[in-house]
Amino acid sequence: MRIKYILAILVLNMTIVGCDDILDKYPQDELSGSVFWKTENDFKAVANDLYSAYNLISITDGNSIDYFSNSNVSRGAHDVPNTDGVWNSAYAIIRRANFLIESAETSTVEETIKNRYIGEARYFRGLAHFLLVQRYGDVPLVETTLDFSELEPERDSRATVINKVVEDIEFAAANLPNATDAAGRVSRGAALGMLSRIGLYEGTHAKYHNSGSDANTLLTKAKNAAQTVISEANYSVFQSPLDEIFFDANQDNDEVIISIAYDESYTNVSPRGRGHVIDAVQDPTKYLADAFLCTDGLPIDQSPLFQGYGSLTTEFENRDPRMTSVIWEPYTTFDNSPLVPDLTRTSTGYWPKKPGDPIAQTVTFVYTDVIIMRLAEVLLNYAEAAYELDGSISDSDLDFSINKLRDRVGMVHLTNNHVTINNLDMKEEIRRERRIELSGEGFRYNDIIRWKTAENVLANAVLGAKFQQSDYPNLTVGTDVNLDADGFIIAEDSSVRNFDASKHYLFPLPLRELNLNPNLVQNPNWGGSN
Repeated sequence: MRIKYILAILVLNMTIVGCDDILDKYPQDELSGSVFWKTENDFKAVANDLYSAYNLISITDGNSIDYFSNSNVSRGAHDVPNTDGVWNSAYAIIRRANFLIESAETSTVEETIKNRYIGEARYFRGLAHFLLVQRYGDVPLVETTLDFSELEPERDSRATVINKVVEDIEFAAANLPNATDAAGRVSRGAALGMLSRIGLYEGTHAKYHNSGSDANTLLTKAKNAAQTVISEANYSVFQSPLDEIFFDANQDNDEVIISIAYDESYTNVSPRGRGHVIDAVQDPTKYLADAFLCTDGLPIDQSPLFQGYGSLTTEFENRDPRMTSVIWEPYTTFDNSPLVPDLTRTSTGYWPKKPGDPIAQTVTFVYTDVIIMRLAEVLLNYAEAAYELDGSISDSDLDFSINKLRDRVGMVHLTNNHVTINNLDMKEEIRRERRIELSGEGFRYNDIIRWKTAENVLANAVLGAKFQQSDYPNLTVGTDVNLDADGFIIAEDSSVRNFDASKHYLFPLPLRELNLNPNLVQNPNWGGSN
């Protein structure tokens, strides 16, 4: 059963007073047991405000090179900002969570109810701290509602913060209800799924960056949490083409663990519509297109089934069916006309399909839910954690995880024998599976950061489809479009792209925070104060 959140003033359309209203009505020093914290609804009212933490999670892949979206982060051209919404918003979430946790200590509400909402607060406190660490590295760990004299904390080590994050998420998992009883709020399954995400990210980051945490401990937590989510069977792989998971008509499918519910009555959300395709907001690139296997389970440079780049459509033949769920096959009818080559609409020549909805052909906006976590990710987390722990993975573990996703689309299974006889690399095949299954969902940039492979990827030119003059009769090569030596469209030249491994694996701290807090030190090689 999925968990749906409406990130606006209210959650779940509950007609209870919101947190801001409460703080307006009573100063915080008056939100004591004598006035507040008397009922479950009091806890709900404050906890509702924590759900905006999901707005801080990336849901697009424009910062990677699998998609192109004119991103300064992708090209290494971002500077030290004056302010940063992630920093400010994450610490605001942490402060609200700490306020609830501390206030619960004196409440007379039943202990199991209190622990449920303390669990929600610790879940979001942990998530917010993780998002800060993921972006900046070492950050201040804040476990109390700070008073004025405590507002200049130093940065705590990444390992220290992540240890607390894991404690918070584990407490949440132990005290939150199962999905079937969660009534739209954070569930045990969501907490365990998030633990698998965080454990995998930080475990592999520790392994490949030597960042101080115990990699094996974190990877074991990731594997065990994922195994529990899969085994408890509250969620299942949605048996449809990959792109249909994201259709409005299917938004209640049992693969979804966490999603943000769009509602046109709220003005603080950004609905997707025809422009997602017609004016591609993130253009798929050659790197992503080439990653899809052929139907025999082999890469295009090894498979006799690959039909080459002789036309815009030949490269789609005999490929993993997920390719045409992620990228529109050229000349497919959309909005009552074929998707013809048009570099004014998509700079790579590829049209993005996932996540989209065919209803967008007939309406301006589609208020489709945004998926934050689905079972597919948890299956992939399990497989990768298992491999990273042991340097190998059994066929039974592959069947328990990745092959469930391949069964959805009728692809041949990934097995150790297949890898061996075809001289493949199991680690790379597991990573490939993650890349294509979760493409366009906001994972790719963070994946190449944690694997420490971004330095080998992001400085390259952004390439698109093979250019055929017959498809672009009005364009002149060298004037209207540039090609590489093999005839592929150059969406962005390598001369304007850069990845400095000494600085770009972390984001810079915002100048405002450095100026406000003399105890903060800027990340290496970013410059700025302190």
